[in-house]
Amino acid sequence: MAKVYRSREGDVTAVDTKTQLTTLGSETAPGPLLVPSHAKSISRLIVTGISDLAAAADNATFVRIEGPGLTEGPESLAVGADGAQTTTGTCQFRVADVVDLDIPVTPNQEILIFGEIAGEDPGQETVGCTVVFDI
Repeated sequence: MAKVYRSREGDVTAVDTKTQLTTLGSETAPGPLLVPSHAKSISRLIVTGISDLAAAADNATFVRIEGPGLTEGPESLAVGADGAQTTTGTCQFRVADVVDLDIPVTPNQEILIFGEIAGEDPGQETVGCTVVFDI
């Protein structure tokens, strides 16, 4: 089965706040993430992240996908957690997680990807997410 990959990234800077991932590295406005024509489903998400842990805090990271391209409505997935015991800050990164899915999609419709952190405010969490579509 053929696959198509679409990625977005962004910085989540406040706990319990849904932040849309809208950039792609040097592309500051890549446009909407559209479901490819002839796509049948999202077969996986590939998610990575890094936190500056500027405070002694711990948190969980979620990715939410929403929009008219999802025939069964929004989905939320826990993708990681991190924390630090010192107030001098540190850095923690996650190796890319691959989350296998089977989410039906509507071709040529938009999907929005959000990053969110819950728990304590760590400072800044940068999240990257690749959506893998089965064609």
